[in-house]
Amino acid sequence: MGDVLEYLVDGTSGISPGGVEGSSIVAGVCSKGQVGKGYLLGKSSDLAGLLGVGPLVERARDMLATGGQSPTLIAVPCTGEAKGYFTDVVATGGNGSYPEVIVSGVPQKNLDIVVRVESAGQVGTATVKISQDGGKEFGSAVTVEQQLVIEGSGATLLFPEGEQLEAGWQWAFTARLPIGPVSRVGDEASPLPTVAGTVLAGADISIQIVKSGGRNEGTYQLSTDGGENYGKTRTIPVDGTVPIVELGVTVTFPEGQYVGGTIYACNLLAPEASIVDVMAALEGPLALYDIEFVLVAGPTDSVDWAAMQAKAEELWNLHRPTYFKAETRLPYDNEDLNDFTAWLSAEKQDIAARFVQVCPQYGRITGSDGVTGRRNAAGLQAGRSMSIPVQRATGRVRDGNISQLSLPDGWEAVQPVLEEAGFLTAKKYAGLDGAYWGDSRTLADDTSDYRYEEVIRTTFKAVRKCRVAALKSMYDEAGDPTQGTGNATGLAFLKANIEAALDTMKGANPQELADYVVNIPDGQDIVNNGVTVEITLIGIPIIREIKLYFSYTYAGSRLDPRGLKAA
Repeated sequence: MGDVLEYLVDGTSGISPGGVEGSSIVAGVCSKGQVGKGYLLGKSSDLAGLLGVGPLVERARDMLATGGQSPTLIAVPCTGEAKGYFTDVVATGGNGSYPEVIVSGVPQKNLDIVVRVESAGQVGTATVKISQDGGKEFGSAVTVEQQLVIEGSGATLLFPEGEQLEAGWQWAFTARLPIGPVSRVGDEASPLPTVAGTVLAGADISIQIVKSGGRNEGTYQLSTDGGENYGKTRTIPVDGTVPIVELGVTVTFPEGQYVGGTIYACNLLAPEASIVDVMAALEGPLALYDIEFVLVAGPTDSVDWAAMQAKAEELWNLHRPTYFKAETRLPYDNEDLNDFTAWLSAEKQDIAARFVQVCPQYGRITGSDGVTGRRNAAGLQAGRSMSIPVQRATGRVRDGNISQLSLPDGWEAVQPVLEEAGFLTAKKYAGLDGAYWGDSRTLADDTSDYRYEEVIRTTFKAVRKCRVAALKSMYDEAGDPTQGTGNATGLAFLKANIEAALDTMKGANPQELADYVVNIPDGQDIVNNGVTVEITLIGIPIIREIKLYFSYTYAGSRLDPRGLKAA
């Protein structure tokens, strides 16, 4: 009493927390690191030392390369394994209506299988011959059962019961292991090396013979990026074995004479994580870190996208708006872009997921380590998202092309179809060099307001900021709501805090919101129902198409728009 009393009045400086833009998690398989642990990465991080090799390392490197000057990136290793595949069965050889034949099983060898009807009849009586080398040689005729086992391949063809088969009909498909077949370009007298081991990372192995000779005499060069970059010239070892430690495989040169100029190639499929393994690994990091989006590195399909949407909705209900980015598989061997597009379109028909983006874009990508590989480009797009304001499209031409990416031949023909279906793709513009990102689409329905990533990013940022601002009014006295918001001090304080939070987005440079409207309807039963606040976000329009109209006239004519008169 009788003294000077001091009080701190907090929360009046205008600070508005709640934004997590530019921060993300990338999850995938790698050869090092602890599964389920979040590794905070920066531009100077030793990715190989921390995480080894694998899809996670490749995507993290791509994201850091395009993520701006100070990206916030958390890498989460997942359990995974190398897997092979069967391509879809393709029917040829007649003009009839082919029965649907599907393949089941697990690949055991690298094979190009053709099943040809030798004698017509129903399933159970018709006979077929089977080739495992793409139709060069066929075995003896066998009766077609409803389940036709392709001996030694791990594949079983499933035929419809009682279906009539005609002579000459063929069904073809490909079986591939994680270590693909070794092909040879050059002298067929050169022995064919073998590749074996447990694949740690995807790669396109290329070996060229520099000097003719056998073991301990001939020399070779090795490339892991499809021949873009070769290592030093080395002598073929005495025992013929060349371990590629970073990939987990060993090349073995059998005895024989190798001819200079011969080139061998072998494709390694990157290990994959199941969606169950991905979600299990993300559980801890998502509980610990608040991020804007998650990129899942590795092939996914519609079942995985549905799981990602479910997880995004779970995080939304926990007041942590987060969206997912996913990749698709690369085209299979013997699958062209039309087949690849048909598969993607079929997968999209099964799902609508407004909080999930799917990127089927792939091509030759040159990493910051100088290594070039054929892989999915989602990491490059995710990094671009991290580096720009929330209201900006990743395809803004002013921001430059995707310098690291070279599109596959023929991509321009299928890109519009995939973009219209809701996939994230890149494209070229006549008159400009390089590739640019197209629409930042999500898998939302066409009627959804959230078909574009920039809308989701802007909305999610606003939601986070408004929630934190609104929390200041929890258990506050509302005032007298019958007198309107202006006279209800508690409601006015709530409205002012939300508006202050949105003002930070409206006043950002560049603007993240054009404007907003915050309305607290009068006459609410606050005691029983709480307070309803209606917030309308007015976004920045994106120019998605430009139409130029040209007309031509003569100078000084009656139609000269300058109003000049002829002399």
